[in-house]
Amino acid sequence: MPNDTLRRALSDAKLSERELAERIGADPKTVGRWVQDEARVPHPRLRWAAADALGVDEVALWPAAARAALKVGPDREIAAVYPSHSAVPAEVWKHLVTAAKHDIVFCDTVSYWYWWAVPDLTRLLRERAGAGVRIRVLVGIPDDPVIAADEAATDVPMTLSMRIAQTLQLLEPLRDVIELRRTNEGFGRSVYRGDDEAAAHWWLHGQLGIEFPVMHLRRHQDGGIFDQIAVRHVEAVWEAATPAPAADPS
Repeated sequence: MPNDTLRRALSDAKLSERELAERIGADPKTVGRWVQDEARVPHPRLRWAAADALGVDEVALWPAAARAALKVGPDREIAAVYPSHSAVPAEVWKHLVTAAKHDIVFCDTVSYWYWWAVPDLTRLLRERAGAGVRIRVLVGIPDDPVIAADEAATDVPMTLSMRIAQTLQLLEPLRDVIELRRTNEGFGRSVYRGDDEAAAHWWLHGQLGIEFPVMHLRRHQDGGIFDQIAVRHVEAVWEAATPAPAADPS
């Protein structure tokens, strides 16, 4: 039996099966099978991406899968868990920015890598700012003992202070539309938030780079995991931070 809800959603969004496939990184034949057979259900990552692209709740498109995955406890705010940073689909990072209508926060010591995951990030952030979204970014303080300790422990060619400098360089063209502060209070506890969604990872001692487990969070309740990690933690770190000085023009 065909998935008529999905077919109507494609029509309402004025998207072909191929166009939807291109947007979410799927094979057009796979999308065609979803439409032809309502029993065929995408993997969660593609299901969420398709629902976002069509502007329709996944429960309406694939009710059986949504019911099977329904959580009622505190863990219902955990949309997905990825074993490493590189396992997070690029569309998740992009969605945190492009779907935000009110608030974007990068709460990290360094966020230079975001430009690798989303190459047009500068343009997207400027567009969001132009739409009235408040954008706040936190960066680390390079001449702090905690940074020196990390560099001594990891002993990698691209030091953490170098990565802070690279982050600031990437942010400089956006200084007129973002709020930028610096602190090491949130060191090792990184959160990227767009409205009621966030991605968070805790740095693992002795592990190099950014290959840490990542939790994709969606807010569903007051005082839950999302509020604790993506709101209380982030806002406390922001309040502890100080404005970052402008780059030296020389």
